[in-house]
Amino acid sequence: MSRIAIIGAGISGLSAAKSLMDSHSVTIYEKSETAGGIAKSQHADGCVFHVCGANSMKSLHDATRSFISSLIDIDEEIVEITRNSAILFENGEVSKPEFHGMFRKKMTEIEGVPSPIENHIYMFKPEIQRQIISDIFHVKAKERNRRAPKFLATYLKSKFGQTLYDMYFGPYNEKVWHSDLKKIPLRWLEGRLSAPTADEILLANFNHTNYKPGAAKTFLYDTKGGAQRLIDRLVETLGDRLVCNHAVQTIERKGDVWTVDGSEYDKVVYCANLKLLPKILKTDLIEPFTGYIESLKYHGTTSVFCELAKNPYTEIYLPGKEHRAHKIICTGNFTPENNNDRHKMTGTVEFTDYISEDEIKGELSRMPLNPTYITHRYIECTHPIQDIDTRETVSNIKAALLPSGFYLTGLIAEWEQYNVNQAINAAIKTVETMHNS
Repeated sequence: MSRIAIIGAGISGLSAAKSLMDSHSVTIYEKSETAGGIAKSQHADGCVFHVCGANSMKSLHDATRSFISSLIDIDEEIVEITRNSAILFENGEVSKPEFHGMFRKKMTEIEGVPSPIENHIYMFKPEIQRQIISDIFHVKAKERNRRAPKFLATYLKSKFGQTLYDMYFGPYNEKVWHSDLKKIPLRWLEGRLSAPTADEILLANFNHTNYKPGAAKTFLYDTKGGAQRLIDRLVETLGDRLVCNHAVQTIERKGDVWTVDGSEYDKVVYCANLKLLPKILKTDLIEPFTGYIESLKYHGTTSVFCELAKNPYTEIYLPGKEHRAHKIICTGNFTPENNNDRHKMTGTVEFTDYISEDEIKGELSRMPLNPTYITHRYIECTHPIQDIDTRETVSNIKAALLPSGFYLTGLIAEWEQYNVNQAINAAIKTVETMHNS
């Protein structure tokens, strides 16, 4: 029976610990008071507040479904929700009179342009329609001969044209990532992007359909607070193997064993922030990568929990410069459990990076749906930003450390963009690698 230390009790760390605990002696270290990382939920005024994102899941791999089913009843406790996303344009871009002009503070009933935007070109003013249609024909003419784009900006322009890029895709993604989209590698977002052909865009608009190949029309959500119930079950299962309030200071190789703050282990699974690794990992194996790791960039998220006016949406995207927020996640529409008698409809307004409470309240006063502040949470590292070398470099780090029994898994350990089920799947794959190495 191997002794295994797991550093970080987010979804990946908890899942790895659960997968290993029956056949190994496992200890999982977490610097915070509670486990769960950015997948946690908390109760505020009796309603469910996701501290980052929506804590939802998309399509499940068989191994991931089996893992989750060992802890909760998927059929009874998880619901499939139809996605109903909208994009708000507030400066007269759309053709219906009720869409014109800035939304006033007291306006609570809104009608957004449904997502995906490219299927609803007919909703814009005629002059904008003409520009977009011209772009789509230009896209069509180059579809067969264009070289595969390497970066996000090039990809979006090549698929949707300059006008839609300038109206929505560019400004929205720049608000989310706070980065130059010309430098964000497309392969980082592999599996998260899908784009129709020019013909499919035109047909969707002729027929007023909402078809988009590969787009997730539904998502999975736990009715008792997103991923928090899964976190709670994992914590309960792990028992005293989980050690909270312990920020690991030193991981050192001594002979054939690893020591974690003086305790000996045969193997280590690192699920914490990759940027901290050179500071705490005392081995020459990491030194060739130290400079690159230090150069990695990331952004945080300020999630603001609010009472919202009633609306039919699951998400509302805000590409315009009128608001610093980029999205409103209407979690009150996921399940009635997320609301109560005091707050009939709740949701989360998301800002990239830190924003003070005074600034938050000023922003909310100018936003649609009349959001009323309840509480907020800032998390420093939620969006790791890859460059063209990140995937290869992280792969090389993992390959260098693996022979000595040191593994990386998880969103900020692998510097990836994982949702809940992807984080679980990454942990399962890491455990398979451990068993095979």
